[in-house]
Amino acid sequence: MDKLVIIDGNSLINRAFYALPLLSNSKGEFSNGVYGFANILIKAILEIKPKYLAVALDYGKKTFRNKMFSGYKAKRKPTPNELISQFPILKEMLNAMNITYIEKEGYEADDIIGTLTKKFDTENIIITGDRDALQLISSNTTVWLTKRGITETKVMDEVALKIEYGLEPYQIIELKSLMGDSSDNIPGVGGIGEKTALNLLSNYTSLQGVYDNIEAIKGKVQEKLLQDKDSAFLSKELATINCNVPITNSLQDFEYSFPFSKQVFDFFKNYEFNSLIKKADLFEELFVEDNNSLLKYTANRIELIDVEELKQQIKYINAAKAFNFELNNEIFSFAYDKNCEFYCKVQPNLLDNTLDIVEVLNLLKPVFEDENIKKNLYDIKASKHILSTFNISLNGAEFDAILAYYLLCAGERDATRGSLNALYGLDEKLFGVNLFYLQEFLTEGLKQNNLIDLYNNIEFPLINVLYEMENEGFKIDVDILNDLSNRYSQEVEELSQSIKRIAGFDFNLNSPKQLGEVLFDKLGLACYNNKKKSTSMEHLQDIYDLHPIVPAIIRYRKIQKIYTTYIEAYKNIVKVKDSDVIHTVFNQTLTSTGRLSSSEPNLQNLPIRDDEGKTLRKMFVSRYKDGALVSADYSQIELRLLAHMSEDETLIDAFNNNLDIHSLTASEVFGVDISLVTPEMRRTAKAVNFGIIYGISQYGLSQNINTSVQQAQKYIQAYFNRYPKIKDYMNSNVENAKSSGYAYSIFNRRRKINELFVPKTRMFGERIAMNMPLQGSASDIIKLAMINVSKALKEQGLKSKLIMQVHDELIIDAPQEEITTVAKILKDNMQNVVKLSVPLTVDVNSGKSWFDC
Repeated sequence: MDKLVIIDGNSLINRAFYALPLLSNSKGEFSNGVYGFANILIKAILEIKPKYLAVALDYGKKTFRNKMFSGYKAKRKPTPNELISQFPILKEMLNAMNITYIEKEGYEADDIIGTLTKKFDTENIIITGDRDALQLISSNTTVWLTKRGITETKVMDEVALKIEYGLEPYQIIELKSLMGDSSDNIPGVGGIGEKTALNLLSNYTSLQGVYDNIEAIKGKVQEKLLQDKDSAFLSKELATINCNVPITNSLQDFEYSFPFSKQVFDFFKNYEFNSLIKKADLFEELFVEDNNSLLKYTANRIELIDVEELKQQIKYINAAKAFNFELNNEIFSFAYDKNCEFYCKVQPNLLDNTLDIVEVLNLLKPVFEDENIKKNLYDIKASKHILSTFNISLNGAEFDAILAYYLLCAGERDATRGSLNALYGLDEKLFGVNLFYLQEFLTEGLKQNNLIDLYNNIEFPLINVLYEMENEGFKIDVDILNDLSNRYSQEVEELSQSIKRIAGFDFNLNSPKQLGEVLFDKLGLACYNNKKKSTSMEHLQDIYDLHPIVPAIIRYRKIQKIYTTYIEAYKNIVKVKDSDVIHTVFNQTLTSTGRLSSSEPNLQNLPIRDDEGKTLRKMFVSRYKDGALVSADYSQIELRLLAHMSEDETLIDAFNNNLDIHSLTASEVFGVDISLVTPEMRRTAKAVNFGIIYGISQYGLSQNINTSVQQAQKYIQAYFNRYPKIKDYMNSNVENAKSSGYAYSIFNRRRKINELFVPKTRMFGERIAMNMPLQGSASDIIKLAMINVSKALKEQGLKSKLIMQVHDELIIDAPQEEITTVAKILKDNMQNVVKLSVPLTVDVNSGKSWFDC
C-alpha cells in the first residue's frame, strides 16, 4: 500500500516550541516552533518517503466534547502569545510545500487523524506526541511518538503496544476511562491510578467488563468504581477518538511536492532557517545553484594520511604565517588560506587511516608556539588547555570567533559553532577555512555595532587571565573537607531518623509523593493557598509552625543539599584528580549580561546567606604555608553606577560624601532625619534600593520586606518622588530598548531584549531593560579590573596569583611577604579602573581561608 503520513500539527509545534529556544528572525517574528516542526517533517519525508502527507490541526478550544463535559481541558494553561503567532506561519510554510492541512470546527486534530486512518486504503504513519493516538494502531496504522527534543521518535505498532502496556489498541480508551487524564481534565474514576487500571483491564478486558464483574472486585476499589460509574463512562466517551469527521478530501489532495520549490526556499530564507537552506538535497535542481550561493565560502577538503604529507604542509604554514585549526576527539583540521582545508584522523579505527595525535602535535609544536604565525580559533582558551596537556603553548592567537559572536548575539541566541556557521552559510566541516571568513565577517559586525573596543580592550585580553586562573586553581584543605563531610553526613542521617520517628514509619524522604502523603494524609496538615500536597520549600515555609516535622524536613533538605551538591562533589574531584587543588572553568560567553559564570565545579554559587553555607568557605585556603587569600569586593557597585548613569545629584552627593546610602534613602522615604533612622527602616530602604535596580514590582517588594502591596507601593512612590532622575533614567532605558531592541552598558555591551515585544513577557523585558545597563557595566568593570590586576602582579614580579572572581569580588592567593603589596594592587586597580562621577570603593580583607576574608 502507498504510505500516508498524518502529522498531529498542534502536538508537534507545541513540542518544538518548548524544546527549542525562543527564536526570531531579524524582523522579530518568532519561529522556533515552526523551525522545529520543519525539522520533524523533513525527517519523516526523508525516512518514510510517503506518497501522501497530511497535517491535522485543532480548529479552536471548543469541540463536541465540551458540550458533553464543560470541564474538558479546562485546566490547561493559556497558549503563549509567542506560540499563537506561529500558527499562521506554520500554515504559510505548509502552503508553500503544497502540503494539505485540515481543521474542522467542533473537532480536534485527533478526530481528523482518526478519520483519515479509516478513510483510505493506505499504510498510515501517525506522528504525534499524544498517546491518545495509540488507540488508532491497527494492521495498517502505526504511531511515531515524539520523545526528547524535536527529532527523536518511538515507533509503536500492535506488538510494541502489547509489550509496553500489555494492551490492545482499543484498551487505551478503556484505560483512560478508568484512570482519567489530567492533561485533558478527563475525570475517570477518582482514586484509580494507572497501575490499578491496568490490573482491572488485565482481568476484565474493558470498562464494561469491569462493571459486569463489579461483585468480584473487593474493598475500596469497588467503592470507587461504584461511586464514579457515570464519570467512568463519560470519560470513555471523551477519550474515544471520533473517526467519522466529515472530511471531503480525496487521497490525491494529500500528494505534495518534494524536493521543495523555490517558494519553500524563500520561506526558509525569510524566517532565517539557515541550517535548512544549506541542505541542497531538499530543493529542486533549479534552486541548488541559488542554495549554494549561501555556501559560496567553500573549499577543497584533503585528508592527510601520513606524516610526510603533514611535514610538507608545515612548510606552507610557515610561509603563509597563518594557521587556523580545530582539534576534537577524532579529527585534527587546519587551514592556512581560504582555498583548502586539511585534516587527519587521530582516533584509532581499524577501518580508517589514522595518525598518532602526539606525533602530529609534536610536529606542529613550533607552529603553535610561533608568535608570528597568526591563528584564528573558535575558542582560544579551550584550545590552550588542550595543547597544554601535550606540553605545547599557544602563541599568536589573534581572533576568537565564538567570543566575537557572543558580543553580537547576547540575549538573542546562544553563541555556538553551529548557529554561527549557519548564520553565515558556512560548511560546518571546514573549520579552518571558515575561520578566515568569520574573522572578516565578525570583525566588521563588531565595528558596525560599536563593539570593537569592548572586544579588543576587555573581552579578548581577558582570555589569558581566565586561562591562567583556571590553571592555577583553588586549594582545598582536605582535612577540613573530610571533617565537614563527617559532620554533615551524620546530621543528614540523624535528621532522617528523627523525621521518620515523628512520622511513625519508614518512608523515602526524597520522594515528594511519599512526603506529601506523610504531611497531608497521615498528619493531616493544612495546605496553604490551595497548594495541594505541595512539598516545595516555599510551601514548607508557609506551614512551618503547623508541626515539628516541618522544620526538621526543611533542615534536612538544606543540609542534604550542602552535603551532596558541594562536599561530596568536591571529595569526588579530589579523589579523581588525586589533587587538593580544584580547577573551575570560567565561562566567558554564556550570560546575556556579560557576567562570568563558573562550572565544573561552580565555585560562584556557594551559599553565603547562612552559617552552614559560609562554613563551606573554610575549606578553601591559601596554598602557601604562611600565606593568605586576599579578597577585594566592590561596595555597592550597581548603586554607584545608578547614581552615575542617572545623574541624580542627591545620590551622587551621598556617595561622594561617603554617606550610608541605605540610611539616607530611609530618611528620604520615611521623612525623618538620618540620625533617627532605625535598623528596621534601613533594612526596608536597602530592599527598596536594590529592588529599584532590578525593576521590582510593588508585589515583589512586599514579599521581600513582609508588608502589604499597598505599603510597598508607597515606598516605591516615595523613593521616586525623592529621586525623580532615577525614575526618568529607568523609563528612558525601557523606551530606548523598545526603540532599538537592545539595552547597553557604559562600555557599549548590548543585550537583545525580545521579551519586550511579547505581551506575556513584556514586563519581564522592561525589568531587563532597567537592570542590564547596570549589571552589564558592573561586569565590564570587574573584567577590566581583572586584566589590570593580573598585569600589575606580573609587572612587579610577584608570586601571587589571581585565582577567583565571583560577582564583584576578586581573590588572590599570596605568600606572606606579598600580602600587603597585593592588597594595595587590588585596591588601586579596582578603584581606578574607570572614572565615574562617584568613587568606586573597594573592601579588602585577607585570611588563611576564604571564610576568613
